[in-house]
Amino acid sequence: MANHLLSLVIVAVLNKSIGVFYKLSNKTILPDLFAPVNIQIVNGYQTQIRQLAIVSATMLVTMALLWVTPATLILIMGIAFLVSAGLDWQFRTRSNLSSDSVVTVKLDRHRSWPTWSLLYAVLGYLVDATIAVAVPWLVVSKLHSHWPLSWFLTANATGILLAPLLLKRWSKQSLLTLTAFTGGCLLLMWPTFASLMITMFLIGALRGQINISFFTTIQQIPTNNRNILMTGVLTVIDTTTVIGSLLAPRLILMLGSWTLPLLGGGILLFCLTRLIILLNNQKQSSSDIDENC
Repeated sequence: MANHLLSLVIVAVLNKSIGVFYKLSNKTILPDLFAPVNIQIVNGYQTQIRQLAIVSATMLVTMALLWVTPATLILIMGIAFLVSAGLDWQFRTRSNLSSDSVVTVKLDRHRSWPTWSLLYAVLGYLVDATIAVAVPWLVVSKLHSHWPLSWFLTANATGILLAPLLLKRWSKQSLLTLTAFTGGCLLLMWPTFASLMITMFLIGALRGQINISFFTTIQQIPTNNRNILMTGVLTVIDTTTVIGSLLAPRLILMLGSWTLPLLGGGILLFCLTRLIILLNNQKQSSSDIDENC
């Protein structure tokens, strides 16, 4: 029993480590491989490819388990990881060669650190973690079934996949606006099939665009050590996911079906407050300019 638990822990840690490795590596390499004006487009493609990869991998692994033992499949996946890590290293080598002539400047923490962008990302990952716990609970306890969950997850994945297309005109929308719309969608997440189906799709589309905009913002920050910058950013958002996953069950115990709507209301209220402050600051700046003139 102890040996099986140890093996399970090792596999789980390796699995999450691989995910963190690729997230850090890919987001760090992209600015060196592509021109700054193309980063947002590339992030959009990467979001679509990643979502397709998740869906395809889920189907392949499920089918493979019909003929292959889990231990054998893990071994095959480990070998595939080593091959992909080699390809990733080639990209990193190319990026180093191509970026020798690029002039970089040190990150001015007081001026360039994207504090508010990171805060919006934290809210987004908190939403993701809460939905991951709350929606299955709603399906089982309120809809008294389990099959709708597959439809909801498919709707969410489809929203993420289509985000770069559906929200193409919204690509220049601020993270504040996109986060506010996310909070608005959560207000509508009640335990009915139609409500959850529509809102899961909309949340997927909004979260897909938020991720594209957020990482594009981070990747365009001038710095001479992007790896450290991305490590700090990923540490914050991954920690948020863990905290959200731990807090979500407690919120459900206290709030029940109101968990997602109340979370959405809190996010929407925060965004509206932030928007009012920004508008007041703009008015104040305009007044100062007029007085100086």
